[in-house]
Amino acid sequence: MYENILNENLGKVVSVKTTAGIELIATLLGYDDKTLTLTLGKPRLVVVSGSDGGEEAMGIAVVPYTFTSNSEEIFVLREQYLSIDAALENSSTDYLNLLEDQKA
Repeated sequence: MYENILNENLGKVVSVKTTAGIELIATLLGYDDKTLTLTLGKPRLVVVSGSDGGEEAMGIAVVPYTFTSNSEEIFVLREQYLSIDAALENSSTDYLNLLEDQKA
């Protein structure tokens, strides 16, 4: 089951939900056929932003995976994630634009 999803999304922007409840957005660089360990490029954490109890609406933002290092590539064990799927088109576009802006 996961092998089909992984094959279809190899090289694409994906959303990964972890067993800790964290959502990641990243590029699926590869995976191990036997263990289904993921190799993710340029990972970012997806967070809820803008909820201050007032009129401001909640939104979604991405933040660096780590603040004290440059995590260009990470590995996520099969035991650490619940699901992986293609990121929605608008989320994927926003993520790629963010990465491009950060290069400049």
